[in-house]
Amino acid sequence: MAQLTQNEITKRYQARESFSGENLANLDLANQSFSGIDLSEADLSGADLRNADLTEANLNDANLTGANLSGATLQRTYLVGSNLTDTNLEEANLRGAFLSGSLLCGTNFRRADLRRATLGCPKCEVPGPFGSLTSFENADLEEAIFGEIKLKGIVLLGANFKGTYLYEVDLSEAVYREADLEGAITKKGRN
Repeated sequence: MAQLTQNEITKRYQARESFSGENLANLDLANQSFSGIDLSEADLSGADLRNADLTEANLNDANLTGANLSGATLQRTYLVGSNLTDTNLEEANLRGAFLSGSLLCGTNFRRADLRRATLGCPKCEVPGPFGSLTSFENADLEEAIFGEIKLKGIVLLGANFKGTYLYEVDLSEAVYREADLEGAITKKGRN
């Protein structure tokens, strides 16, 4: 599939057209708005989406490998089954986002706002213990939902877990302090 040009992207966004399955790899899309747009199954690998507005966008099954979404707004965005390997989401706003089934390997969520976000993947396994660390350092996970996941090679230091629901979560190979989990609600997980 041919890659879209910047001009084509702007025209299609203004017409509110879908980008489902499109090749947007390695493009500079920083500071642009894709609010409410369908980007499902799109290839956004290596794309620069710094400070982009992706509020309520559909990024289900999208490839975001190596993309830079630092400072981006992804409120109530669907990222179900997306590949977030080595994706930078530092200081991104993912409030109420749906990340169930997403591949988190080397993903950077430092200082991100994940309040009321939903994360979980019963069949996902990060390759190799502590290979590519995913970091939630100093992230706000208040009232987030983690369901059926083994947090292997995950750094949770300084994260806010107040009211976070940990359902069937295995923390045996995560890096955290007991104080970090203060206020979390657990069910059957090992922590």
